[in-house]
Amino acid sequence: IVNSEEKVHYPLCQLSNVKRVLLISGGLGETLKEVKKYHPERIDYVELDPYMTESAIQLGVLKKDSNVNIYNMDGRRFVKSTNIKYDAVIIDLPEPDTFQINRFYTDEFFQMAKRILTPEGVLSFNLEYSPNYISRVRSKKLSIIYNTARRHFKDVLIIPGMQAYFICRDGPITYDIPERLKKLSIETSYIKGFYRGNVTDERIMMINGIIKKDANINRDFEPRAVSIMFREWFFKHGSSPRVFFIILIPLTILYVFLIKREEYLLFTTGMCNMSAEMLIILTFQIIHGYVYLKVGAIITSFLGGLLPGAILGTRVKEKLKQRLLEADISILIMLGIYFIWVVFLRTAVGEIIFLIYCFLFSFFCGFQFPLSATLIGEERSPASGCIAADLMGAGMGVLLTGTLFIPILGLRNTIIILMLIKLSSIIVLLFFKRRAF
Repeated sequence: IVNSEEKVHYPLCQLSNVKRVLLISGGLGETLKEVKKYHPERIDYVELDPYMTESAIQLGVLKKDSNVNIYNMDGRRFVKSTNIKYDAVIIDLPEPDTFQINRFYTDEFFQMAKRILTPEGVLSFNLEYSPNYISRVRSKKLSIIYNTARRHFKDVLIIPGMQAYFICRDGPITYDIPERLKKLSIETSYIKGFYRGNVTDERIMMINGIIKKDANINRDFEPRAVSIMFREWFFKHGSSPRVFFIILIPLTILYVFLIKREEYLLFTTGMCNMSAEMLIILTFQIIHGYVYLKVGAIITSFLGGLLPGAILGTRVKEKLKQRLLEADISILIMLGIYFIWVVFLRTAVGEIIFLIYCFLFSFFCGFQFPLSATLIGEERSPASGCIAADLMGAGMGVLLTGTLFIPILGLRNTIIILMLIKLSSIIVLLFFKRRAF
């Protein structure tokens, strides 16, 4: 009841007339009951998981009404595709701690949401916070989301309830929720008796005081909120990511200095392959929404390209170094194509294009493996070293790309780093004889 009343009444009571409401997730429990107190003409409820809504209807937790429309699809895709104008958009999603959820707290999404709101419409969402203590990491996250929303709405109010509720609107917004509900003749259980005891002037001053107006903007291709999640995770466990990377990076550098040049090439290839896979999944998610039904196809395309590439590589008998160099340049070109799309185009790309790209990228990666092993020579037992280099690079790609490059540097700079890493393997292949360095 507390959660339902706060997320519904804080935004809706700001309006004098509520006709159409869009609810993205969180429609179970008492939520729809509270929304109906405003007698809207239409309630659109978007929930990603069809099995959850079906089970809720069967159990009587979710009741079908003539003015309630249930859509089982990605909420962001619905916002992007609908032409209906809503008086209120209420988002009840978890923290933006994953690339999937972060898409609902970005500059691009707030622009989409603003498009489907009426001129006096209101957008609402909530983030976790502690009413009596706000850590430095939590302050950064709240500041990033606040500044991002503020770019599209004239006023953004944060109400410190059980969670931090963001009320975004171009019209007036008030903290006096009980008074507004009284004027609208709407009865509540929690807000009527406990609002003024929880949403105090001190807590309002505290949460507004920790907002930094110079914080970064959270964007689709620069997911700043996700980077805060990693710091928060380490902070909660009394640790620091610095210790982890201080140990990891020197060991990796030492490993690179000890391996053969062909193994270094496979190390960079494995790193670029896994990093590209993560980048593709992220951008596919941004464009097409719900990724889990398609992620199998993306991963299969990456794996599927390795085998024909490796088979073709085993048939090459002449000019091995030149063919290896050509494959490395092809991977570099593939990364360059991706960079051009991210920086200059960002247009919607069909699913099949993603799958073809994945297949071709991994094809060149697979092509390099038998060539590298042949160049090293059977008498030097190349298989174990080549496999180790490939797996080591893949592991580093996952760790660095997922935790550092994408969240902190964004997609564009991540691709530049990967291109430089792959360029280094070309230089090593051309100018170094045996060792990588």
